[in-house]
Amino acid sequence: ELRISGENVPSIKSFDEDGIVAYAGSFSKILSPGMRLGYVIAPKPLVQKMVVCKQGEDVHTNIWAQMVAHQFMTEYDFKGHLKKLREIYRKKAAFCMELLDQHLVPNKITYQPIEGGLFIWCKLPDGVDMADFCKQAVLRKVCVVPGNAFLTDEREQCSSFRINFSTPTDEQLEKGIRILGELAKEIL
Repeated sequence: ELRISGENVPSIKSFDEDGIVAYAGSFSKILSPGMRLGYVIAPKPLVQKMVVCKQGEDVHTNIWAQMVAHQFMTEYDFKGHLKKLREIYRKKAAFCMELLDQHLVPNKITYQPIEGGLFIWCKLPDGVDMADFCKQAVLRKVCVVPGNAFLTDEREQCSSFRINFSTPTDEQLEKGIRILGELAKEIL
C-alpha cells in the first residue's frame, strides 16, 4: 500500500494457484499506529488454526478498532487516503535520502534507496562496531535500530542499521542525521 516510486509489484499471493500462501497485512501504518489491527488472506484450514492461536493469545481483537477500520474503509475515500499517504511519505523519504547524501555518504555510510515503506537501511563500512555506533548515537539522543535486531540470531554481526523517516518531523530528521554524520566523522 505504501509504494512511493517505481512500478507496483504483484504480491506472492497473486501467484498462488495451489492455495498455500498466506497474505498478512496491517492497518497500523495506513490508519493509526495505535490501532494494532491486521488481516490475513489464507486458505480456510490455516485461518481456522490461526483463529485458535489468536484466541489463545488475547481472546479476540479489539471490536472498536475493527468497527473504526470498517467504517473508514466503507464510508471514506480509502484509495484517496492511500494516495495522500504515499505523497507525504514520498516527500519525507526524498528529504531523508537528501540528508543521508549530505551527511552520511561523505562519511562512508551507504544506504539503499527505497521505493516504498517507512524505513531506510544504512550500512557502516566493514569493521565498524555497530553496537558502539548505536550506543554513541543514543548518547547523542539519536535512535537508530541495528540490523541484527531483525535477524533470527541477534548475536550475529551486522553492519546495517535502520532509520525511520515517517515519524520524526523534518527538523528532527535533519538534526538526527546531521548528528549521525558527525558521529561517523569521529569514529570512521
